[in-house]
Amino acid sequence: MLFKAIIVTVLVLILLSLATALFSMLRGNQDSTRTVKALTVRIALSIGLLIFIMIGYSLGLISPHALI
Repeated sequence: MLFKAIIVTVLVLILLSLATALFSMLRGNQDSTRTVKALTVRIALSIGLLIFIMIGYSLGLISPHALI
């Protein structure tokens, strides 16, 4: 259960980072560093989540199941 909670938390953080980048872009400020940093954080979280899921799968913490 903890594994799934971590996955959901990271997904929410990814969405928050994406929203931060969007609002920074929509403001129209000439300072694009904030947008770039937010998108960099989003990419890092996404890659980290992918690696985390792959490790969880290889350790047997998560497993695929059939959709009924």
